[in-house]
Amino acid sequence: MAARFFYRARNSRGRIVSGHIEADNRGAAVALLRQRRLFVVELRPVPARAAGEGGGTLLQRGVGVKALALFCRQFATMSEAGIPLLQCLHILVQQTEHKALRAILKEVVAEVERGTGLSEAFARFRGRIPELMVNMIAAGEVAGTLDQALHRLAVHFEKEHDLREKIKSAMTYPVLVAGVSVVAMIVLLVVIVPVFTDIFNQMGATLPLPTRMLIAVSNFVKKAWFALPVLAAALFIGFRALARTPRGRELIDRLVLRLPIAGPLIHKTILARFSRTLATLLRSGVPLLQSIQTVERVAGNVLVARELAEVYRTIKEGGRMAGVLGRSKLFPPMTTSMIAIGEESGMLDILLEKIAVFYEQEVEALVARMSSLIEPLMILGVGTMVGFMALSIYLPLFGMAGAMQAGTVPGAAP
Repeated sequence: MAARFFYRARNSRGRIVSGHIEADNRGAAVALLRQRRLFVVELRPVPARAAGEGGGTLLQRGVGVKALALFCRQFATMSEAGIPLLQCLHILVQQTEHKALRAILKEVVAEVERGTGLSEAFARFRGRIPELMVNMIAAGEVAGTLDQALHRLAVHFEKEHDLREKIKSAMTYPVLVAGVSVVAMIVLLVVIVPVFTDIFNQMGATLPLPTRMLIAVSNFVKKAWFALPVLAAALFIGFRALARTPRGRELIDRLVLRLPIAGPLIHKTILARFSRTLATLLRSGVPLLQSIQTVERVAGNVLVARELAEVYRTIKEGGRMAGVLGRSKLFPPMTTSMIAIGEESGMLDILLEKIAVFYEQEVEALVARMSSLIEPLMILGVGTMVGFMALSIYLPLFGMAGAMQAGTVPGAAP
């Protein structure tokens, strides 16, 4: 894992600038700074507890991909038009509506005015600004192609946003139906079932098993309703605590990929994100090892991140990415074959882009199939619950009607 260093250095104009940089060791950090035409004055490692400087807290929200896509698109357009960097930033501060992003931009402007590089200014907000964005801006600064890097970032964030929106829209209807169904069931259990329970008690009839089960559930909901939100909150807190531990996070990520319907969708989404992020970084001139580290941080799954860490070690030792991924069960043969061809031909970024397009189309098709499948399943589930409740109520009524005709119901008229 790369270490983080604080540096003070002189830029090409002789001005002192400062910031943070990630590298494997002190020598690698110095080499990276020299690539950026910075001459080191001071360099010291950042302690682990301070490594999250600029990261989000409970009161510091991250910036969503939609806001980042709009920001990068506007920034790229102004930069391409030849507007000076500081003027671009001042304009963006004024017209950005996203509060968290506007607050970050104000601090970035102040840092740039003090002579800090743009990428280093953004690097102070890791955790609120994606690692991908910091690295691509740094590569664009070094190569003098900042506008192209920003255009690629805008396209990347727009595609990420579109993919998320399609998944959200597919899940909106099932979640809405499930919510309405739960509310309806609670109303029936609390209001309707007790009325019939009183009737059954007055008649003294022997109740069938489904009716006894329904009455027991109704009594529990009426008497211990306050336990339900407490239980839900306890489960949520416990899940969050489990997710913060390495073993818990691994267990959750492993189970998520094995879910019957959502698992394949999440897996393909991870593969699409991996391919597009790596392709975007490589196309912007970010070195392969640094790109792999960035993708590892944004993988969204501990198992995938572990495979990418192994890829990083293998490439550093002179090996190939496809060899490591080929042994993994998380990367399909088609993906590893195309990566191998890309490594051999020097067209890795192009083939990764094709892999990303393929999996994005797969996700869209899977979301469409899932939407068409979930709707009848939800209707079947709601119908089953309503049918069970209706059957539980009508079975004793039919029994009492027959008993009354035979004159065997206690309290019934002779």
